[in-house]
Amino acid sequence: MNIKLRRKAKPQSQGDSDTNGRVTAAEMYQVQESYVRFNQRDHMGSQMVWEAQAKAERDKLKVKQRQLTDKGRAGFEATAWSLDSAADSLLSLMDFSKNQADAPATAWQSKVEPSPTGRPDTSPKEASQIVRKAAHLFGADQVGFAELDRRWVYSHYFDSETKKDYPIKFSDEPGYEQYKHPIRLEDGTRVIPKEMTNVVVLLHEWGKDVDGTDHAPTLLTEGLSTLAYARMAPTLWMLAEFIRGLGYNAIPAANDTALSIPLAVDAGLGQVGRHGLLINPKVGARCRISKIFTDLPLEALGAIDSGITEFCNACLKCVPKCGTQAITTGNRSFEALDESNASGVFTWKVDAKKCMTFQNRVGSTCSTCVRRCAWTKPPLKIYAVPRFFIRNFKWRWLNKSWVWLDDRLGHGKFDKQADDFWVVRGN
Repeated sequence: MNIKLRRKAKPQSQGDSDTNGRVTAAEMYQVQESYVRFNQRDHMGSQMVWEAQAKAERDKLKVKQRQLTDKGRAGFEATAWSLDSAADSLLSLMDFSKNQADAPATAWQSKVEPSPTGRPDTSPKEASQIVRKAAHLFGADQVGFAELDRRWVYSHYFDSETKKDYPIKFSDEPGYEQYKHPIRLEDGTRVIPKEMTNVVVLLHEWGKDVDGTDHAPTLLTEGLSTLAYARMAPTLWMLAEFIRGLGYNAIPAANDTALSIPLAVDAGLGQVGRHGLLINPKVGARCRISKIFTDLPLEALGAIDSGITEFCNACLKCVPKCGTQAITTGNRSFEALDESNASGVFTWKVDAKKCMTFQNRVGSTCSTCVRRCAWTKPPLKIYAVPRFFIRNFKWRWLNKSWVWLDDRLGHGKFDKQADDFWVVRGN
């Protein structure tokens, strides 16, 4: 029996606002009418593939890692090397790409057989409860739902094999109306059916505590970040197949197909920090994001203002330890620093090229800003107190007081020994 739709799904296109009264990421970050969809080709992760200088710079990273491991540098021991390699081995086994759309583990279609009883008769609220439960069963740490704002979908996806970019279109655009399922055309164009107006956004933590993040910038921390992707890969695939089993389309994606952070904001999972990363109120920036586009009707609650923007205005803890000053001390801006930033969105802009240079220098994907971030905390109830005040009382002097207290308590200090990570405490 087909599902009885109890609300009319309406795709949000450029310039639309949410008619249901919810706050959207586009409203929260004052997206200008001149904003154009970002081309994945300009993302630094893509530039490392097609742009010779960026590729040459990135090639230095593995060389530096091996040098530091050979020297016995703390955080680059055999255990850290093995952790990163083991996590990466699962990604290789699944043929999972962080940045490649429609790779085997993120295929836009599959041969899964839908339930013989047809689509279940559930409301968007009930469907959301079911998908949330399934996502947690498959391994997600947090789950949110958003109505798709097409502004966040890449204008073009980047193909790492051909080293070219190809358009992403929707089936209500002229010439593509006949497509009812996600598809890649012979000319490389990908088409998303217009009915796919909902997004499931998933967060995967780096471990279950700040343990390991305390050792940035080392290979140990990079291994935990890789492990988050390794946990993400099967979760993302199984949940997409689960949705297809209900009789709906599903496009699973990691860093590909669309900008992950604004989708996570729209799903109520956090806000953008000064360091350019998503800050989730529970785990800070210590998480990885994936998403699934679908035509399954879901209940989206909208973006949530947790006071993070005002706190980042007062904090600045992530700035001093950024060795190439990739993180700005200035105000938010609509202007992009270069092609790797999206212009027309009122956020802090991070210099991606400087960030990459520093990663190569320290021999890891760094994450020093995550370590220093005042939101990177262990899961203790005591931190609910400052978070309550940050969310409800956005006073600069009070936020400055929380930062002072954070420093006094020693959070983010560079005083951890890598060997401590492997000490088992308790049972």
